[in-house]
Amino acid sequence: MSSTVYALLAIALWTTLASLGTALSHLPPFLLTGLALIIGSVPSWPLVLRDRRAWKVPPRTLALGIYGLFGYHFLLFIALRYAPPVEANLVNYLWPLLMVVLAPVLLPGVSLRPLHLVAGLLGFAGAAAAILGAR
Repeated sequence: MSSTVYALLAIALWTTLASLGTALSHLPPFLLTGLALIIGSVPSWPLVLRDRRAWKVPPRTLALGIYGLFGYHFLLFIALRYAPPVEANLVNYLWPLLMVVLAPVLLPGVSLRPLHLVAGLLGFAGAAAAILGAR
């Protein structure tokens, strides 16, 4: 398959995650997380079987990927279960904003400019208005 097909498949899986997580909230979050990660990994199985050497990563990187992805999805499914789904998903998609705001803290040589602060505050204010305005 071409890389475009893989990208479209990834987008399709990504866009259905919250709605399926909400629809399947009767399943335990641990099981739902495992199933989501297994289903999401299926397209890469032929690539892994074809050339295992290309998939070598350092153990620390592999561990970060495993517990990072697992923790993210596990907490997302718990949030979708206990919070209103729209608000939980809105908070979930604040991660790009957090990347911009936290980049200067975590990356040397990156500085936080006033425009970044204004954009961050506007983004968080918009999320708060959307969440609080629904009540």
